[in-house]
Amino acid sequence: MEKTAKLEYGPLEVEIHALDDEDYQKEILDLIQFIEENQDSLEGLGGGIEASGMPDSESDSMSLEEFGDDGGEQAEEVADTSGPLGEIASRLRVPEARLEEFVYVDPDGGDFPVLYLDEVSNISERKTDRQRIASLILLYVWHECYDESRVKSSSLKDALELSNVSSSGMGNMYQGDGDRYFDRSGRGPSATVSLTPPGKRQARKVLKRLMEEGSKELE
Repeated sequence: MEKTAKLEYGPLEVEIHALDDEDYQKEILDLIQFIEENQDSLEGLGGGIEASGMPDSESDSMSLEEFGDDGGEQAEEVADTSGPLGEIASRLRVPEARLEEFVYVDPDGGDFPVLYLDEVSNISERKTDRQRIASLILLYVWHECYDESRVKSSSLKDALELSNVSSSGMGNMYQGDGDRYFDRSGRGPSATVSLTPPGKRQARKVLKRLMEEGSKELE
């Protein structure tokens, strides 16, 4: 018996066919990851992903985030993902142990997240770019691992310094692309910052790229 999984994104429609003994989850996840990574260029299509025609499952419309989470649970594990970075590792489909070489997360949530930038390729020579890239990752980790969508700007500055990234003049990183990635609120001690949806997508892209480049260096 043949199974059919149909994904729709606005006018874009893709069907995946598989027999009963074939695993089509990986193909679905690869397609969703492609759409998610290129969502900025596909936004003009409008609409959202709709998955239907899959036996023994509901065919409700769902967002990229929701489907990605569900699909990640059903996909073949790339490694043990039971630690504090397990959710991110599963979503990026990289070993959690590899992420732990680059990102520190306190399981109890008491310490700031910290990046070990010496463990990967130089992310940038320009201070503003280093600040922006590091901030994207730190805020994404804060959101995924600490369940904090908004972070005090002062805490982000401290996390940058702990990650060996200068926080001086960090207001410049909010210019240009930074205006799309970060959502700032308040002033002075009460100032906070969070990632916009494009910022979260960019954080995942950066993390994935750094992990892949780091793996090549170890070969």
